[in-house]
Amino acid sequence: MHKKGTEMVKEFAGKSVIVTGAARGQGREMALQFAARGANVAICDLGTDRLATVDYEMSGGNLLGETATTLREHGNKVIAHACDVRDQQAVEAFVEATVAAFGGLDIVVNNAGILSGNRPVHEMSEEQFTTMIDINLTAVWRVSKAAVPHLIARGGGRIVNIASAAGLVGAPGFGHYCAAKHGVVGLTKTMAAELAPHSITVNAICPGLVDTRMVEHSAGQLARQTGMSEDEAYDAFLSVHHIKERITPVQTAAAVLYLASELARTTTGACIPVDGGWTAT
Repeated sequence: MHKKGTEMVKEFAGKSVIVTGAARGQGREMALQFAARGANVAICDLGTDRLATVDYEMSGGNLLGETATTLREHGNKVIAHACDVRDQQAVEAFVEATVAAFGGLDIVVNNAGILSGNRPVHEMSEEQFTTMIDINLTAVWRVSKAAVPHLIARGGGRIVNIASAAGLVGAPGFGHYCAAKHGVVGLTKTMAAELAPHSITVNAICPGLVDTRMVEHSAGQLARQTGMSEDEAYDAFLSVHHIKERITPVQTAAAVLYLASELARTTTGACIPVDGGWTAT
């Protein structure tokens, strides 16, 4: 948001935005930043009834209503749906409900994802591997597939995918996560080429260690497996950053806002690291 004279300009006023995985963490922050800038925002996250199908307690389903209430404080339209992004019918219903509520769709942020690891590839179960791929990669395709016809009908739009620095480099112990996020990078570039004739840009950001509950949980896993303290586990993760700071959800949201903005209308197929220099070497 910026000022023009004494008037506050809301650069996403009248825009309709979807953010998946938005009950907490960086998804929540992205949704809040769009709402503060005038957008109508639709958010989704896992419902509490689906928690048992994920191998750790990462769902923000119980926080979905609270986040929606906070978004409504900005005076824009807001809808919130419990939606498992592994379920094509649920995804399609969420997108259709968004279009019905807002009259169209302009921006999609594919943020929903999970992080679990600290085991070599040859020790992973097939379920662990395929669950990571399904939520972190295939779901990006599912949501985009449902959304693209509505973006085309609008005359263009923006898709921003949340990949990872682990989508640009390898990360021992996180082979399934790296595979999924490398896939997001490849999908982003392909969709960018396919959708450019429809005035739809497709970009990704590639965060490093973001200060969220998801990373906190993964650090806790590492601590339990190795006997480290959680602070030591965080430091181990952070060792790959040249700038030894945890990235904040506000910083990743800022990158998303740029890619969703009019300023980025000629930027497509970009996969931008927000990673403390992790991928610089």
